[in-house]
Amino acid sequence: MTSSAPSSAPSSASDPEAALVAEGVAVDGAHGVLLAPTSLRAVPGSVLLVAGTPGSGHTALALALAGRMRPDQGTVTLDGDDDPRRLRRAVAVVDTPGVSEPEPVLPLRTVVGEELAMAGRGTTPRAVTEWLGARGAESWVRSRFEDVPAPVRIGLMTALAASRPGVRVLVLTAPDRHGGTPVTWWQVASEHARAGFTVVVTCTEGSAALLGVPAVRLGGGDAGAFPEPPGRHSRPEDPTGPLTVVAPQGADDLPQGWTRWLLRRPSGAAPAPEPGTATGTGTEDAGTAILPGAEPAPEPPDATEPPGSTADSGTSGNETSGNDTTERTS
Repeated sequence: MTSSAPSSAPSSASDPEAALVAEGVAVDGAHGVLLAPTSLRAVPGSVLLVAGTPGSGHTALALALAGRMRPDQGTVTLDGDDDPRRLRRAVAVVDTPGVSEPEPVLPLRTVVGEELAMAGRGTTPRAVTEWLGARGAESWVRSRFEDVPAPVRIGLMTALAASRPGVRVLVLTAPDRHGGTPVTWWQVASEHARAGFTVVVTCTEGSAALLGVPAVRLGGGDAGAFPEPPGRHSRPEDPTGPLTVVAPQGADDLPQGWTRWLLRRPSGAAPAPEPGTATGTGTEDAGTAILPGAEPAPEPPDATEPPGSTADSGTSGNETSGNDTTERTS
């Protein structure tokens, strides 16, 4: 039994010489420095952590890497090309605060529908429900986005970004701000790296330390100062935490290029309905296989309780694409 694979990166991303490179990238704001000089090199098939304190430039770095913010110093290149238009096509910013982070009050179905539209897929209510059901997340279809558990939220948003045509690089921005264990979003990032994507994750230094993974320091280098990136598919040693992302049985029958995410209740815990187990697809907790890099661990009470059935409706007032140009002019 194996988990379904994420959308595969374009074939050009399999080139071992291909790389997303930032050399001494810095951004100034109206009232001070938004991003101190930062250098990094991220390659296909790997996850690169960039660690820094909140407010030290997580969003500014993500936008600069994606060609959506013009740096005041330094350069960003993809395969040696610094064309911002190419960066915007190839680099997706995932759940970035104030940019591609969905409005918290929107129903999950609205958020997913908008993202599926950008990927050129069906956006009917049935199509959205089926897409969520294939990932064990149909229980949250009517829930407000802010009520979706962090592991499910991160997994869904990353899968949606990866499904956009031409995307080769995924930049997850401060996923640890949602709480929980870093292992959950590390698993999501690693799964997409194994599919050939270049994955960059910004996080706090504390999260990087908990994972035991080397990290580039946000604002820690001028041009040419490239810290040694972690090994390909590197993973934390002895990870622990309250939640575990797992791959259910029946995943082999899912369409190629789609992932499925569930929350696991540790054996011996009080029985409760599991999101995705009432779909008749054989995805019950028994027999599920933990994705690489995770171990079962206790979780806080009610962490996996399905949400209420309140039909929260709304219209989108937020741009969730991350594909629109937000280029800053000097």
